[in-house]
Amino acid sequence: MKYLIFLILVFGVLLIGCETIQDGTITHEPSPDDNVGFDGITKQECETAYGHWNECGSPCAGTNAKVCIAMCQVQCECGGIAGFGCPSEYKCRLSGKIADEMGVCVKE
Repeated sequence: MKYLIFLILVFGVLLIGCETIQDGTITHEPSPDDNVGFDGITKQECETAYGHWNECGSPCAGTNAKVCIAMCQVQCECGGIAGFGCPSEYKCRLSGKIADEMGVCVKE
């Protein structure tokens, strides 16, 4: 009986933690803070500085990480072939090992 209750609890936790899947793709459900991204930058600040606002960006952008967690991070992206920029109080975090690399704007 204890084993059954344990399995039900584990299954419930796993089910609650899952993302919504529609037509075989994972959908990102926006949170109320989707207008504020990584390091406190806002969508308006990002777009005014000609950055690229990404509601589901990689948390490993510009870190040169060998392994990265698969999750969404709201962020202002910079660099790349398009030359995206960052607001004045931010700098573009790039690994520097990839030509035309996309990075992320971080506080200086």
